[in-house]
Amino acid sequence: MFFEIEKDSLTEGMSKIVPITERRSPLPILTHALMEVKDSVLSITATDLEVGIRVIYNCQDANDGFATVPARKFSEIVKELSSGPVRIELADRFRIKITSGRSSFDIAGMDPSDFPAWANIEEVETHEIPCEKIVHMLDKTIFASSNDDSRFNLNGVLIEKNETQTRFVATDGHRLALIDEEIDIPLDLKVIAPKKGLLELKRLLEGQKDKAEIGFDHKNLVVKTPKAMMTIRLIEGDYPDYLRVLPTDKAKVILAKRNSLLQSLKRMAILTSDRNRGVNVTIKQDQIEFSVNHPDLGAANDIIEVDYKDEEQINLILNVAYMMDAISNIELENIHIEYYKEGAPIKFITGLDSNYFSIVMPMRK
Repeated sequence: MFFEIEKDSLTEGMSKIVPITERRSPLPILTHALMEVKDSVLSITATDLEVGIRVIYNCQDANDGFATVPARKFSEIVKELSSGPVRIELADRFRIKITSGRSSFDIAGMDPSDFPAWANIEEVETHEIPCEKIVHMLDKTIFASSNDDSRFNLNGVLIEKNETQTRFVATDGHRLALIDEEIDIPLDLKVIAPKKGLLELKRLLEGQKDKAEIGFDHKNLVVKTPKAMMTIRLIEGDYPDYLRVLPTDKAKVILAKRNSLLQSLKRMAILTSDRNRGVNVTIKQDQIEFSVNHPDLGAANDIIEVDYKDEEQINLILNVAYMMDAISNIELENIHIEYYKEGAPIKFITGLDSNYFSIVMPMRK
C-alpha cells in the first residue's frame, strides 16, 4: 500500500480521529488508526469500541491496501511536516514510511487484521438534518449530563420524538436541560446517547454548513457527512422519568438581564470552593441579592436590579456553577427566572413559550 496526499488534508483528517483513540489501552490496536486505500480514496478509521469515526479523502499515486499507524505520534509527525504532498508507504513487518520534501520517518505499525471491524451501517435508515441544528441542540443540553460513571444512564442525552418534534434532554440529578426542535429523525423509541460520543459528534459537525444524515440501528447512533461517518454505541438502560420533576404549579416570574446575572455570579464564584459551590439567593421587589460566606476565604455580596413585583421575598441556595451554565446557554438578553415553591426547581427560560429551558434544584439550607 502507498499513496500521496496533501499535508493539510491529512492533518485535518487526523485531528478528527485522534481524540477517539485511546492513550493507553489493554488492546494496543485501539491506540492506532486504520488507513485503507481503495480506488484512490483514503479512509482513516479510529475507534475505542464505544465511538467509531471514519474520515474520507481523495489521494494520488495510490496502490490499494491497509495499514495501521500509531494515531497520536503519526498526527504529531504530519502536523510538523512542510506544506505540500506527503507520501505514505507500507513496508515490511507493518512499518510505515512517511516522506515529505527532505523529511522522512519510519515508524512501527501493527497488523491491520487486528483492527476492530467497522459496523455495517449502509442499510441504516437516515434522515438529513442541518449540522448547525444538531450542534445547537447538543450545546443546549449536554452540559447538564452527569459525569458520574456509577450513574451510567445519566451519562448522556435522552433523544425522543413525537409527530412533529425531536427532543433532547440531559440531567445529572441536580439540574436538567431540555430542547425541542422541529426536525425529523428516524426514531421510534427513546434512546440514550453517551456524552463522550456526542462531544465528538459536536466537534465533528461544528462549523459545517451542510446537512448530516442521522439514523439509528438497535445499538448505535449513526451519522454520515460527505467526508465522514460516525457510530456511537447507545447506552442500555432506562432514563429517569424527567417529566416528574418539571414544575407544573403557577410560577412567580423574575425578569433579569443575562449579562448582569452572569457578571454578578462570576464575582460570587470567586469565594466558593470545589466542595461547596452554594450561593445564597435573596429575591425581593426589583432586586436579587447574591451572597457568599466562606469560613476560610471570606464573604461577598452583590445586588442587581430585576423586574419582580411580588411582595413575597424568596430565599434559597443555588449552585453557582449550575446557574452560570444555565444562563450562559440562553442567548437572549432578557431571561425569565421562574420560582414555584420552596424546594421546587428553579427554571431559566427565554420566554413563556420557549422551546428551550433548564432547571436547577435548590441546595439544602
